[in-house]
Amino acid sequence: MNMKKIFIILSCVLGMATSCDFLDVIPSGKATEDDLFKTHVQADNFAASLYYYMPNRWYFQSSLEMCGGGDMVSSFYGSVYYFKWKSLVFNNQETPSNTYVAMWSTTCKKASGAVSYNVWGGIRNAYLLLENIDKVPDASQEERNRWRGEAYWNIAYMHQTLLEYYGPIVIVDHLIGLQEDINYARKPYLECVKFISDMYDKAAEYLPASYSSNFLGRATKTTAKALKSRLWLQAASPMVNGNAEWYSDFKNNDGTPLMPLEYDKELWSKAMDAAREAIQQGEADGFRLYAPSKETDTFEKGYENYRAAFLGGDANAFYNEYEHLFCYAAQGNISYNIKNMAPRTGYTSYNREGWRGYFVPTFEAVECFLSKNGLPMDVDPETKNAIQNPTQLVDAPGYPGEKTSILHINREPRFYASIGYDRGSYDLNGETFMLKCRRGEEQQNDGNTGNEYQGCTGYYVKKWIHKSNNYDNTSKNFTYHKFAFPYIRFAEPYLDFVEAYVQYYGKIDGEALTYINKVRNRAGLPNFEDSWALVGGLPTGKTLLDAVLRERLSEFAFEGRWFYDLRRYKVVQNILQNKPRSWNIAGKTAEDYYKITEAYETDSRTFTAPKNYWLAIPQEQLTINGNLVQNPGY
Repeated sequence: MNMKKIFIILSCVLGMATSCDFLDVIPSGKATEDDLFKTHVQADNFAASLYYYMPNRWYFQSSLEMCGGGDMVSSFYGSVYYFKWKSLVFNNQETPSNTYVAMWSTTCKKASGAVSYNVWGGIRNAYLLLENIDKVPDASQEERNRWRGEAYWNIAYMHQTLLEYYGPIVIVDHLIGLQEDINYARKPYLECVKFISDMYDKAAEYLPASYSSNFLGRATKTTAKALKSRLWLQAASPMVNGNAEWYSDFKNNDGTPLMPLEYDKELWSKAMDAAREAIQQGEADGFRLYAPSKETDTFEKGYENYRAAFLGGDANAFYNEYEHLFCYAAQGNISYNIKNMAPRTGYTSYNREGWRGYFVPTFEAVECFLSKNGLPMDVDPETKNAIQNPTQLVDAPGYPGEKTSILHINREPRFYASIGYDRGSYDLNGETFMLKCRRGEEQQNDGNTGNEYQGCTGYYVKKWIHKSNNYDNTSKNFTYHKFAFPYIRFAEPYLDFVEAYVQYYGKIDGEALTYINKVRNRAGLPNFEDSWALVGGLPTGKTLLDAVLRERLSEFAFEGRWFYDLRRYKVVQNILQNKPRSWNIAGKTAEDYYKITEAYETDSRTFTAPKNYWLAIPQEQLTINGNLVQNPGY
């Protein structure tokens, strides 16, 4: 099986044709199941098919993560039908009887245009594989081990996915029989975490360290360990660790509390241990932060390295096997996202033609990136004023005679690698050019809110846009750079460890400094301690924690991690309750354009805590299974 073929397999997120409410307990037919495991080729195809069930977390119209985390926003008018993330933000549209992302049940009543994933069916098939591995007559021990590892990994990953979306879940720890009562109750959160963690450990025992090119994209030992790190970091975080404010009454029908109501500092130690395991496993198996640039200038080297981590060092790069631990690679969905991120060029009609530019960064994302000195903008004496007075105009770097906001200068390489701004450089259509975003200009927003296919904040995503992406206005044809989107990459366990260390010990030194500096140095930033020496030395207390979390937000912008990181600290409502800020996109001059206003939206934001932190359990499932209880707020 060639590389292209395996990526197609691993990228498909459509569930198998099964009908299930909670679990598909009806086998697809005895003869069919027997046929699945007659040869090692058939068994391997079945193992690969487990990945079909995984939700698509990067197709913007379906994903809650990409635009529901506060670092990106989409469209003036796009309805919930098209953009599922809006169901959690606008007008309380996500309800038990009207869900837009159906993962608990594929057959429940769903909203028009809802996306559905048969996650429970994937779990069942993983157990089915485990039951039949030893029956495959011509399989090698190496193949049997890999299948066993993939089965355990998929069981863990699917349960973790449900845990991230719904909170405490039902645990399935075996292949469900035909006559078995499946009216299970939800398990306490930490019991779910322990089960998933153990499954990842089992997976790591059997999974290979790496694959040949024919099998790139499948789970490895490091994939399992890194996701285990993510799992324990979530468990230690304020949202679920001792959050009696929200969950004191969140109990099963028998009175069992579903959330830990007392803070447990030792959970941070478990998170630290899990991150260290992932780092040690990954480094031993050859994973690293991708840094191919040969530049000698530190800033330019950081810029090129960070861009290459996602897009490759050249136009032919597809899959970053050095840093990416698990990826999504369905090019049809990826190209759709690119089409809707890239700014308009060379034409003026505000319709579905060409680059549309309406998945865009928020002001919060722009402000979050660090200064060139590696400090938060409001801490660095050189950039404090930019945060306080963003409408101040300055010369645009590299473009004599042009003016831009002071917010856009003296920033770190990751900012310039990720954000497209008025009078800043942008790569597209085979060239590097200056963005002109004021009314009447090439990348303009015309100020007419009825023209949906245009940016609404005055910014554009640059992070995922390769220079070779091209739209021909005459032929109306697109050319896309191919890449795989990382669901998790090796930078994450490094920063997981740092956060857990700071939370546990209340300081940063030793391993923690080593790991945060690995991430910063790859991005062209000074060592953490050197940056903070400019303002009196290493921070402590809340300032230190904020600095560490800011590092995560900068590193993982537009990767879907804000959705979880801001939730972990119970602060996402601070962003999603408020209308996005915008430059005055109708302004024709620099003076008129650089005025901060509210981005236009047709609906009212109503994000509330704790309700919108979780999806609703479908009402039909509560009716069918009297042992289930609903999430708080619904």
